[in-house]
Amino acid sequence: MTAGKKEMQSVTIRIPKDLYAEYKKALLAQGKIVTYDVRNYMAEVVKNQAKGQK
Repeated sequence: MTAGKKEMQSVTIRIPKDLYAEYKKALLAQGKIVTYDVRNYMAEVVKNQAKGQK
């Protein structure tokens, strides 16, 4: 593994198809990608937890 690369974990979640389609459409309008949006959300939750926030 090269320097600067993080080991990644694949995750499978079950989401209603219509919800996923609407979410993807909303993100597309913002120029975002589902994978990166979820990853950023998870990082934000961890960061807030470390700060003692909800």
